[in-house]
Amino acid sequence: MAARVAAKRGYTNIKVFHAGVPAWAGAGNIVLTTDTFVKKRMGFIVLIDTRGPEVAKKGYIQGAVAIRLNDIPGEKNQFPVDRKAYIVLYSQNTNQAAMAPVIKDITKWGYKHVYILDRGYDGWVKNDGGIQKDRVLTKIYYLPRPHPGEIVGDEFMNIVNTKPDDVVIVDVRTKEEAAMGTIPGAVNIPVDEIQVRLVELPKDKEIITHCRTGLRAEMGYSILRNNGYKTRFLNDKVAVIEEKLYCCFK
Repeated sequence: MAARVAAKRGYTNIKVFHAGVPAWAGAGNIVLTTDTFVKKRMGFIVLIDTRGPEVAKKGYIQGAVAIRLNDIPGEKNQFPVDRKAYIVLYSQNTNQAAMAPVIKDITKWGYKHVYILDRGYDGWVKNDGGIQKDRVLTKIYYLPRPHPGEIVGDEFMNIVNTKPDDVVIVDVRTKEEAAMGTIPGAVNIPVDEIQVRLVELPKDKEIITHCRTGLRAEMGYSILRNNGYKTRFLNDKVAVIEEKLYCCFK
């Protein structure tokens, strides 16, 4: 979709990174997130103040754990067992160059959702984000639970098997991926086409998005939610091999 928009505006040297955010993040590259994302996920994510406990005592983002950036690689054992946990690191500002090696380390441990808070603590305060002082946590306490808008694997499989009339499953993978096999009854609309194909989806039914790993499913969910749809997404692995569905596997 973005490539088509660029072409309409007269650009000719256009290239598309088809692998998208999942491949980019999976290689340990930096992905930025926003204050809004953190505020909506507060209590569901691991938020790490990389400035360390001494600096954090003067003020830190509510709910954050203070671990110095250089100490993070040695704290692997206290990170969540759940490799799908969302992990957000922040410093005084964005600080991408310093954080890049640590992001790669955390990604190599198997975590799929690792982000840097864009503009860091300074940006958070400027946007009137909640802060705490003095009492600083230095150990990670994480309780796995469904995130806002997330559907768990058992319920998703129940929907696939029972096919309720008031639910539509949308496969947001590419057409090439869907050609290898799809869930019976699912509608294939690649995530980069959802915004321009909203008219194809009913507003009187719940829309459940899925992809191969959950990342694009969440993107589709966000687009639908922002356009007034009742929607959820599956944050788990899905594969259709020889017309057999494999869901929520490690």
